[in-house]
Amino acid sequence: MKGNKLTPGSNLRWESSRMILPEHREQWLHHQKQQTKQKKPELDPQRWEELEWLLGDAMRNDDPLCFTYWRDGFFFEIIGKCHYINHVQKQFHLVTDDGIEYLRFEELADITYA
Repeated sequence: MKGNKLTPGSNLRWESSRMILPEHREQWLHHQKQQTKQKKPELDPQRWEELEWLLGDAMRNDDPLCFTYWRDGFFFEIIGKCHYINHVQKQFHLVTDDGIEYLRFEELADITYA
């Protein structure tokens, strides 16, 4: 009869030798992270138009905005003011508390007032 640590007859001698190798732990953590990834959102033309109006308003009034963006399966946020929209490089130039950030159009998920 096989038991566990709490029952008589368990093999306590080998219980302390259980371990996980660092490589296995890294692989398991990587797997867990991959499971939480989300699909890239696609903005339709109507939503882009709404965002253009919002950006134009905020740039005229020098209002801060919250930019939600998607990168490698995860969503992030940047709060700052849109200083310039670069249509050639397809990116926003944002002024944040940490300095200047560049956000590519293709990564954008949403924009709201901060």
